[in-house]
Amino acid sequence: MPQTTLNIINETKITKQGISPDVMINLIEEQSTGLKISVAVDLKRHNFDPDCKVCLQSFDRRGSGLKPFLLGSIKDLSDDKNEFQFFIPEVNKDEVRFRLLVSREGEFKKIKVYRIIGRCEINKFFNNENQKDDKKNFKTESLLPTKEQEIGTVFKIEMIPDRKPYLILKSGCNIKYNLDNNIDPIQKTLIYTSAIRELLTNYLVDSRFDNCIYKEKWWKLISEKIGENIDDFPKSFLTIDRDAVNIEMQAVNWINEVAEIMVSNLLDSSGKKLVTKFIEKNTLNENRYSEETEYGV
Repeated sequence: MPQTTLNIINETKITKQGISPDVMINLIEEQSTGLKISVAVDLKRHNFDPDCKVCLQSFDRRGSGLKPFLLGSIKDLSDDKNEFQFFIPEVNKDEVRFRLLVSREGEFKKIKVYRIIGRCEINKFFNNENQKDDKKNFKTESLLPTKEQEIGTVFKIEMIPDRKPYLILKSGCNIKYNLDNNIDPIQKTLIYTSAIRELLTNYLVDSRFDNCIYKEKWWKLISEKIGENIDDFPKSFLTIDRDAVNIEMQAVNWINEVAEIMVSNLLDSSGKKLVTKFIEKNTLNENRYSEETEYGV
């Protein structure tokens, strides 16, 4: 009997809220015949293939949609600022909805198809005033303060129900100083990515944290960052089926997505993204390594 293999393609979550989201849609002017909007897109952190297409579709809350606007390919959107203006006819500001899609060309049974690999559903306009307030509140480190201890590993997470979690850093290594002062973006990116993954996993695995006040604060922060309702978050990391313990892959994917968004959107005191500094320093180190390899003795 012939077998059919189905390849599941995970869709990358594109952010629409929080500090420096991937897409921002603002209302410029409401007219009797429709809406004039502006769209700003920055998808560099996701590392989509350069030939992927990016489209924006508008529709009303009843589902009636217009033909999508093609914003360009990923390589066309490589600048720091990609801003567009469109006119959306015959819709008002309270009814309009948007969908940003990233697609990759492929083939299915010798037919050319476009597979959706990134998506964002947008139900309201980006609010600049709220974002100013958000910048004061979005301090991931404040919910995960650091302290030094003599430990065997470079770092570990200390979590106790109804107490603020701590990122414990090995003393005598200057790690805390480097992290707190944004001196080494590579070190900070790697440590915080791993730490947040562990923290989220513990909150989903350990039932002692079900009613923890700091879990609630983290869930609220994550909801604001990724633009997703808390009710849609995974409820557990593990399930038991006929005495077998199974890892919920939906929860694993969610943890990875959240860690990526939380860490990549961290800002230093000058407003520069941590992930941007990470890439710059990696590139600098790579160039130095290549020079030493080629010309060194």
